[in-house]
Amino acid sequence: MTEQTTQTNDVQKALPYKYDAGWTGIPNAIFELYAFHPKYTATCTSVYLFLLHRHNSKYGYAFPTQDQIADALCLSRSAVNTAISTLKFLVLIDAERNPDHDNVVYFLKRPIDNRLSFEIRFPEAKTRRLKHEASREQDKQKRHKRQTEFREKQAAAKAGLL
Repeated sequence: MTEQTTQTNDVQKALPYKYDAGWTGIPNAIFELYAFHPKYTATCTSVYLFLLHRHNSKYGYAFPTQDQIADALCLSRSAVNTAISTLKFLVLIDAERNPDHDNVVYFLKRPIDNRLSFEIRFPEAKTRRLKHEASREQDKQKRHKRQTEFREKQAAAKAGLL
């Protein structure tokens, strides 16, 4: 089996459809844990995914410029800067100036993939998650109340009581 065939087979395991034009994976912890941090935004996901996409395994880092990131993702340079700062704060990346080429390089770090460990490190994420869960519970109760009221009204209409 060739390396290309192996890569294609791996793609077919990761995606629910056939796709041979290239793809980039993202750790589930980004959606399941990091998204609850108050500083984390969808722009952070886009920038993180782009850095994963541009990671050069030969060098061990990604080295797109902020302008390249902004242009590729249709973002302002300011938005890219903010996302990079957040990714650094959340210890998902390290950004350092490469002394050999005087450019910034991005070292991608393994995300925390355990909720308890993540929320101990970032308690503000736990606060936001609990607030979100309470809000979702209220939404469910309101939806259930609307459904019950609708069924009661529907039954009354069918019985000719309206």
